[in-house]
Amino acid sequence: MKTEEPTPSLGQTLEWLRKELAEMQVQDQRLLLTLRHLHSVLQELRTESAPWEDARSSRGTSPIRARAGSESRGRPPISSQGLAQLLQGTDSRRSSLP
Repeated sequence: MKTEEPTPSLGQTLEWLRKELAEMQVQDQRLLLTLRHLHSVLQELRTESAPWEDARSSRGTSPIRARAGSESRGRPPISSQGLAQLLQGTDSRRSSLP
């Protein structure tokens, strides 16, 4: 014997859509915050690397020597693992139908 699932009513379908849209808005906000954070980190790294690039181009020294003096100050660079942890806060979209 074959049992068919009941067809959801229009009201149930609309409610499900509202819920999905609300979840998507939350996810969009999280992604926006992550993007803003990454943008600020990139800007900071660009600012920190500018003197290294100037030193390398003006003196012909290696980039490692040019930046060796500034390694101890500021915060450590973000590793790929740190980036993965930062991005873990965002849930992947699921494809659940009503």
